[in-house]
Amino acid sequence: DYKVTGVQTCALPIYMCSRACQMSPISRAEALYRDRQFYKASILERETFMRPDLIKASFTVLRKHKQLILFPMLSAIAALLVTVTFAGFGGLLSVQAPSQFRHFGGAAYPFLFAWYFLSAFGVVFFNCALAACAQECLSGGHPTVGFGVRRATGHAGAILLWAIVSSTVGILLQTIEELVPLAARVAVWLFGIAWGMTTYLVVPVLILENRNAVESMRRSSQLLRDTWGPQLTAPIRFGWRFLLFAIPCVILGVIGANYYPPLIALAVVYMVALVTAMSAANVIFEVALYRYAVGDSVSG
Repeated sequence: DYKVTGVQTCALPIYMCSRACQMSPISRAEALYRDRQFYKASILERETFMRPDLIKASFTVLRKHKQLILFPMLSAIAALLVTVTFAGFGGLLSVQAPSQFRHFGGAAYPFLFAWYFLSAFGVVFFNCALAACAQECLSGGHPTVGFGVRRATGHAGAILLWAIVSSTVGILLQTIEELVPLAARVAVWLFGIAWGMTTYLVVPVLILENRNAVESMRRSSQLLRDTWGPQLTAPIRFGWRFLLFAIPCVILGVIGANYYPPLIALAVVYMVALVTAMSAANVIFEVALYRYAVGDSVSG
């Protein structure tokens, strides 16, 4: 038994051939197969070792370019404005036609879709703006918030179409999940997971490759072969970081609730800042993952 190092990897094919010439046909076949497995394992080990830590790079970018944290805030403000506006209209219409809004029936469906669509459009728009800035940061630039907004504005049509598609799929999945029995919900959940993975890179593809929504979905699904692993592990790695950074918030909340109430407000501000930072880091991670999938360098 032996282990192939990085230097030996280059000389291994020659070594395999020299060994094969000195053995019987059966031994030669077994040795070549075993050597080939070691060679593949060496290549895999080296590629894994050389793979950059995309999540670490994402937080590094956010630390160096703190203005990027403004984009999740703008998304939240846009969603809040849409919700407040529709809540006002919904309250007025529910008084005039209460039966149509009972159990989300009648006129409530287009109303719900319009709210969901406009909220999704705001989120996708500012995520695309953030993705454009993240791409510039990972390329060594120093973008401003205005730079990202201008890039997103230039792709408003594609963003609009993607918002419609994602809103429609989201509402359909939610509606089907409420109507089918528990056993069938598993299929809905699996489809939702598959949909999320195949469209995971739609935002960076849309904004960085100048594609429309349909082409972006197709391109994102093509990149799934090289990105499915990080996609699966990213929620876990982001999750434990969130839990770790949330500990001070819990401590502040407990102290505030029992001894000094003003600390509760500080805990709320801390939590809002934490959620905003994690949201920004997630979008930056998507861009970093896209760059890695297409062969571009990724460094914070």
